[in-house]
Amino acid sequence: MDIKLKFAVMALLVSVVICLATVLALVLTMPDLPTAMGHDQICLPNEDGYFKCGFAADLLHEYVERIAAKTYDEIEIKEQCKMRESCKQTKKQWGKMKPAAKLTGKKQSGTLNKNDIDPEMIPVRENVKTKQSTTLADDTGSDMTLVREWCHGKELRRTGGFQGNGIGYRNGHLVVPVDGTYFVHSFVELLEPCDPLTGKPNVKDTTKPIKHSIFKFKILDKEDIELVSNIQSRTVSQSKYFNLYNSYVSSLVELKAGDEISVKISNITYLKYTRDNYFGVSLIYLVIALHLVITIYQTEGWVRGGGVTCSLW
Repeated sequence: MDIKLKFAVMALLVSVVICLATVLALVLTMPDLPTAMGHDQICLPNEDGYFKCGFAADLLHEYVERIAAKTYDEIEIKEQCKMRESCKQTKKQWGKMKPAAKLTGKKQSGTLNKNDIDPEMIPVRENVKTKQSTTLADDTGSDMTLVREWCHGKELRRTGGFQGNGIGYRNGHLVVPVDGTYFVHSFVELLEPCDPLTGKPNVKDTTKPIKHSIFKFKILDKEDIELVSNIQSRTVSQSKYFNLYNSYVSSLVELKAGDEISVKISNITYLKYTRDNYFGVSLIYLVIALHLVITIYQTEGWVRGGGVTCSLW
């Protein structure tokens, strides 16, 4: 017989012997089953992997409940992982569609403030062309005046401002589209005329401060609420002709969809140079609760469900 054929036969015999030895080892290590079992008894693996024998109804209930709970827990974990991954993808897109706006200053076409300007110190001016006089508006009782005009929409194209992703504009108000925490801010330059002889501000009451505020109009409660303000005392002008005040205010606020934000100042006539003025709002935090409800689990009472919170910044 050829030597190669002999080696092949020997190798086959060795493999068979090894397989038989393995089977024998498995048989010898298997746990012994009870010699006597009733018709209402079975043997099933327990949590540790060993066979446990007992009454069929009890063992089946315990075994099915354990396997079902483990399977449902695995499904729940997988679903939560999917939700977290969905949150990550949403957060990437959220930065591109976050509601935000920054309106830039615009010359006001409003009238003078009757309470703040002293008619004895600033005489009525005569229009040379029309021979008409400029009168003061009857604004009695108004401590703060709404800044009604800002560059918005298409007017912002050639400025440093922007408006988009659901932020609306209505008569000087910015309207937010969704609930969340917003950053609101505003900057204004205020030019106050003074008496050239004394340098004192041309107002009736020089103790009344200059105020710049941001207000929130709650659409549900129909009320205007002051959010943040900056108050500055009036001073005697060094140039004798005017005082220049810079005012910046900002705050984090909780807003509901439809709430309106606006800027008010104590004297609208001080908005002489509005190029650097701005007023903005930006959504910085939104919470979406993504609840995983598995009806069949709740029906059976095995798994109570779970939830994933997705925070979008």
